[in-house]
Amino acid sequence: MSSFSIPTPSGSSAIPIVAPTTEKETPKSPPPSKNLAANSKTRTCRNLIIHGYCKYEGKGCEFNHDLGKSTSPPNSPETTKSKLSVNSPVFKPSVLISSIPPEVVNAPPFIPKSTQVNPPEEIPVTPTSTPGSPQKNSGEQEYDNEITIYEQSMGFYPPVPPSTPFLLSPGGAGSHGLNALANSFASLGLNANANQFASNENSIPDVLSHHHMNNTSYFTTSHHLDPFLYQSQQALLPQPLRYHLYTSPLPHVSNLHPHQKTIHSFFMSDHLREELQQKNEATLKIVNAKDFNLPEELHVYHSLYPLDQRQEKSIKIFGYPSWVYKSVCLVDGRVYCLRRIEGFRLTNEIAMSTIENWRRIRHANIVSVREAFTTKAFGDHSLVFVYDYHPLSQTLFDKHFSPSLQPTNLPQGGGTGAITETVLWSYITQLASAIKTIHSSGLAARTIEPTKILLTNKNRSIRINCCGIMDMLTFDGGKNIPHFQQEDLLNFGQLIISLACNSLSSVHNLPKSIDYISRHYSLDLKNVILYLLSKPTPMKSIDDVIAMIGPRLLHEINSVHHYNDFLESGLSQELENGRLVRLLCKFGFINERPEFDMDPSWSETGDRYLIKLFRDYVFHQVDENGYPVVDMAHVLMCLNKLDAGVDERIMLVSRDEQSCLIVSYKEIKNCIDSAFRDLSRRK
Repeated sequence: MSSFSIPTPSGSSAIPIVAPTTEKETPKSPPPSKNLAANSKTRTCRNLIIHGYCKYEGKGCEFNHDLGKSTSPPNSPETTKSKLSVNSPVFKPSVLISSIPPEVVNAPPFIPKSTQVNPPEEIPVTPTSTPGSPQKNSGEQEYDNEITIYEQSMGFYPPVPPSTPFLLSPGGAGSHGLNALANSFASLGLNANANQFASNENSIPDVLSHHHMNNTSYFTTSHHLDPFLYQSQQALLPQPLRYHLYTSPLPHVSNLHPHQKTIHSFFMSDHLREELQQKNEATLKIVNAKDFNLPEELHVYHSLYPLDQRQEKSIKIFGYPSWVYKSVCLVDGRVYCLRRIEGFRLTNEIAMSTIENWRRIRHANIVSVREAFTTKAFGDHSLVFVYDYHPLSQTLFDKHFSPSLQPTNLPQGGGTGAITETVLWSYITQLASAIKTIHSSGLAARTIEPTKILLTNKNRSIRINCCGIMDMLTFDGGKNIPHFQQEDLLNFGQLIISLACNSLSSVHNLPKSIDYISRHYSLDLKNVILYLLSKPTPMKSIDDVIAMIGPRLLHEINSVHHYNDFLESGLSQELENGRLVRLLCKFGFINERPEFDMDPSWSETGDRYLIKLFRDYVFHQVDENGYPVVDMAHVLMCLNKLDAGVDERIMLVSRDEQSCLIVSYKEIKNCIDSAFRDLSRRK
């Protein structure tokens, strides 16, 4: 390490460094005047008032240090005024609380007529005092009420309507925590009525006054607990936070200069992160197999998780009840989707060969088929198909035809719930591309209907699901493939009509549905629907549909490329995070290591001491007021310079400020690499 010497200029321009004075030395001050000296002896020292003591008492401080000593003359007007003192006797009224007539004490609580909600069975927290706590007399209660009303009139407590107090179950885990919280407020004196919220299992609810309820509305408001954050109201157990690891930028700092950046510019967008984390969470979900009467293992799959929670199973599509599960494969450890056809007995083993043709199809709008097998693990003869798993997918039926989304006063379901034409063209182009691939392979989809088409992400990406099931259930050797392909086109047209009219029943009244589409959508969309619903002929194919929607394909391609740019932008923002994580891992291996190579001080000596000082330089800086500097930009800048090994020099100061080192990032990087190699070597 090279050293630098800076010549000191001759002359008196240098600023002399003076050692700070110690506490033992008396601070020098100009001689006060006689009048000031006389007044200072009767004035209480401010150090005593602020800090509770004065370190210059008896060492030259001329102010009064005796709080019990009067600081004013005996006959001054201040001594004649009555003042509130701590040592004043407690006021004892002539009428005590115990003298209240019994009929008043045993009177039933007031219940308003407008309240129709039955009180719950839990015991509410009452403002009764706990055993052993001091009782307030009427004078003190009146004094507290006056303070409360005064504070409300000053505007510190906004008017809050009366609400029911927290309900605590007897002996619940939550009652002890809330009681401790209320007692801590009462002991601190932050609220005169805080001790009223210490619950007692045998306490009786009292009537709270209006101003008392306003003063304690924070504790008595009936808050609805989020089931995600709390498992139950009995035990308040915190759960992992939702997916917002970084808050969105504030509006007043959004318009920054080109050289300024926020923390969000270093990471992907919050919406994309939340979507990906939700999918990861859905992928890792598991259940107890015994609770759902599921087998522990199924062929080479385990950890079955039911994806379809609906108990009623329709046999309209396949003719058999079907169930959907998420599972993990023992062979490759990946997650797959299993669709079970309940009660199907395979009679022709040749039908299993039809799945091989579907396994060769790979398309962005088709859920890939992996394999199929029969099993008796569920207690019956079942046929299981294995597909790729797309977490958090929903069918077009759940997206657009759910009963909660259906309008009530529209004959065709249009209007407020209608799908925009842009979304419709996106669906049409994707389905046409998938059908084209299937028909070109000599197969037929046979599942073009809302409950068997998945919407896999928020970019309107759809996939045809359950391919190959009908070929095995109704095996005929492939004799009726042309007929089934014509049915695909017909079902395709019916699906578009249902989506455009936002009603599944619109296919039963085609003239009215076509009239509605001609009034709300373009002529090109109407022509595509009429062609798909036309009479099946050998000349009718999906190629004609693709030719009709040719101009719309350009818009879909443009949208896909825009979304691809968005994903690449998010990926580029997270690209460098791997380098920084590896660098931080090396820091964790080296810094504060208790022992290495039988040397307890290994991490504090040699090059490792330099690494420790750099860690303090990056993470443990403080400002001029002694507050920690939490600057993400500083951390990222230092770590990136260190990983690149630039020649920029910095000054590292020891914690006792007795030594400093001027080193470059390149030298620190060499020290880290050397120390990490020492840890990685094997003797």
